[in-house]
Amino acid sequence: MVKSRLISDLSPRQSGGEQLRLHILWLLMIRVLLFTLLIAVTVALQTKGRDIILPPPAVTMAFLSVVFIYSIGSAGLLQNMVRHLPRFGLLQLLSDTIFAALLVAGTGCSQSIFTPVFLFPVIAGGMSLSRTGGLIAAAATSILYGGILACEYLGYIPRFYAQTRYVPPTDYLTLTNVYAVYGLTFFTLGFLSNLLAGRLRKTEEALSQTSVQFDRLHLLYKQVFDDIGTGIVTVDGRNRVTSCNPAFERISGFTAAELLGLPFSNFFPAEMLTETDQSRQVADLQRKDGAMMRVRHTFATLNLPPAPALNDPGGAQCKVITVQDVSLLEQMERQMRNTEKMAAIGELSAAIAHDFRNPIAAISGSAQLLKNVHAADSSPDPLSRANRHLTEIILRESVRMEKTITDFLQFARPQALTLEWFDLRRLCEETIRQVKGKESCPLSAAMELDIPDHLDCWADRQLVQTLLTHLLENSCAAASQTGQWPVLVRARENEESGRNAVCLAVLDHGPGIAEDLREVVFTPFFSTKANCAGLGLSIVRQLAEQHGGSVHLLEPETGTGCVAEVCLPLPALPDEY
Repeated sequence: MVKSRLISDLSPRQSGGEQLRLHILWLLMIRVLLFTLLIAVTVALQTKGRDIILPPPAVTMAFLSVVFIYSIGSAGLLQNMVRHLPRFGLLQLLSDTIFAALLVAGTGCSQSIFTPVFLFPVIAGGMSLSRTGGLIAAAATSILYGGILACEYLGYIPRFYAQTRYVPPTDYLTLTNVYAVYGLTFFTLGFLSNLLAGRLRKTEEALSQTSVQFDRLHLLYKQVFDDIGTGIVTVDGRNRVTSCNPAFERISGFTAAELLGLPFSNFFPAEMLTETDQSRQVADLQRKDGAMMRVRHTFATLNLPPAPALNDPGGAQCKVITVQDVSLLEQMERQMRNTEKMAAIGELSAAIAHDFRNPIAAISGSAQLLKNVHAADSSPDPLSRANRHLTEIILRESVRMEKTITDFLQFARPQALTLEWFDLRRLCEETIRQVKGKESCPLSAAMELDIPDHLDCWADRQLVQTLLTHLLENSCAAASQTGQWPVLVRARENEESGRNAVCLAVLDHGPGIAEDLREVVFTPFFSTKANCAGLGLSIVRQLAEQHGGSVHLLEPETGTGCVAEVCLPLPALPDEY
């Protein structure tokens, strides 16, 4: 890990920021170590009797001191320097060439064993600075090395050379050859270091871009895995759970920590891991809390390449199972099928009921004529009395059949709304008079109104009258069973679901409706009374919802009876938009 970090820090990146600053710091440290180690090894070899050209100890220590002080000062200055880092780096490279030239000049010039030290700033320039860094360093080293050789040829050499094995050169061609070899080497190495550094930079940029794209892709996959609404769980070749997303945790009730590493079949049906011809299967999944949930799942095998380093042959045979909660979907599908079935039955029945009205009207009219004829016959003959009784039965059942057909057609084919403003109290008074005139509600039935004057309602007047008629007929029938009157009709303007609405309630003191039947009574064709189609409350709900309102059965204030309340919304005022 330390080695990879070191390589990363020293990798050639063309950067004007922290990376270049770090490169320069490394170069300063390498400079100190390089010159210290070279001189230390040379002194050690000289003490062993090796004939090596080396300056006096005082000069050597002074040279090392200068290198140390200059490097430490440069490092301190670098910490506070923000701009012009490339110039500062180039200055350090030129300083390295000068230090290398001083070392070569003090250890034998053309005969120095430290001449290859000139390669250090050339390589460093190509790796750390711009594309011309290596070539600038190569030019500087060539000039300095040429100057050293020229001084040597002219006799400008240190005096302590006389006490060493140094042999002055006599042939300028020899020095020229040495200079040509080293100069060509410097420039070749500078060019190659620049070329290599450029390729390394491009490779690193491509690798960095690929790494960023991979990280973004990995983040995208993880985000999709975590946020998708479909439950996803993966298992290895031994069917042990290796991962699951939050959606699967919500569906199953188990957390990932409870599932990871354990066999899948310990928690869920084993058939979810079997391949079938169907692309999507449905199964009953038991949640952690014991509740059963209907889910639709898919199964797929991932043929991953084996990983010998993991020493797990089953790890390559991974499986992916996707799970979706379809309980609500199947419920909606059942409701849709029932709705379509009811619509088809309603259309067919409505057509049949419509055809029944004419025969019933004929029967009712004929029975009325027979009743009029028998009414004039006051004979005590039993046959005459029987005819009058049968005629009354025909009339009564014809009226009931006509009402049932009217209700059925109204439920199966609701008419379009014609909205208008009308006085609700006046409408209720008219409806009460009509209901009292019917056989189902005696004229002596007590009905009271608790409606403010001039309470206007925005609705279809005829449909609201139909809605109220059904409620009053039910309340009259309930009150007749207990003999407790009156039936109260109450209306107020309230707020319903954040909107102003007129709430119309009908209260009776009948036997009431059981708690478990509060919603069932609104189901079409449901009734607890004999000879009743069971469409009254269904029509009430249908008309209320057609107006955008609602109907509720409430608990009576007296504790007995029933309260049916219908809320019809009012149009919003301009300042409410």
